[in-house]
Amino acid sequence: MIDIHNHILPCLDDGADSPAVSLRMARIAVSDGIRVIVATPHINGLYSVDPENILYEVDRLNLLLRQEDVPLKVLPGADIHVDSRLVDAVKNGEVMTVNNNRRYIMLELPDYGIPRHMSDFLWEMRMNGITPVLTHPERNAAIQDDINILQGFIMQGALSQITAMSLTGEFGRKPKRCAVALLKHDLAHVIATDAHSTRRRPPVLSRALRVAGDIVGDDQALRMVTEIPENIINGADVGVPEPRSRKVRFFERLLSRS
Repeated sequence: MIDIHNHILPCLDDGADSPAVSLRMARIAVSDGIRVIVATPHINGLYSVDPENILYEVDRLNLLLRQEDVPLKVLPGADIHVDSRLVDAVKNGEVMTVNNNRRYIMLELPDYGIPRHMSDFLWEMRMNGITPVLTHPERNAAIQDDINILQGFIMQGALSQITAMSLTGEFGRKPKRCAVALLKHDLAHVIATDAHSTRRRPPVLSRALRVAGDIVGDDQALRMVTEIPENIINGADVGVPEPRSRKVRFFERLLSRS
């Protein structure tokens, strides 16, 4: 499997706080069936990591993994907050895209509300050949109340990545219900761990894969942790189904709020 959202790089953000923790996270991932991780340190104002530093830390961690005979490959990425200057920063190589391919970018939504002019921002990104992968939308309060918001972003060309622990209920009832609704309506394209540690938020995909398989079928669930993230890593086109309905029914929104 491929984990496209993981805070495994040491000492860059609120993820792994030492190379030893990174190594333990890697071993947990491998034991769960993960063979590739995209390292995605936060770039959000609180943490600011330039691409050169990310590449350096990725190389160091891959060397450590080889020395310790851990069969895992780590690739560069970043988990980036919405910023009006982001399009120019990507074009100028000032922020890290997924695997440094300048085509896909992991774009972090806040937990509350939707950034102003989000639709205009997504349009500008798409016009410049950049496809945003919206990370953990199921944890955003506005989308929990109305998943049509995310549907609008996807109709503009964005992809979405839900978190494994949301699907398993470990982030609470609302994120789980929202994640399930997104799967049912083809509004989720990738499952990732968003791992930060070895215990509280470990790099484990298999439990969520089983939950997703019960909702969308085993084949489609497997695509969400293999084929689709692999295409994103390679900068290739991602074939995903259109949302199953353009408007989610009113009573479903009420259920998501309970």
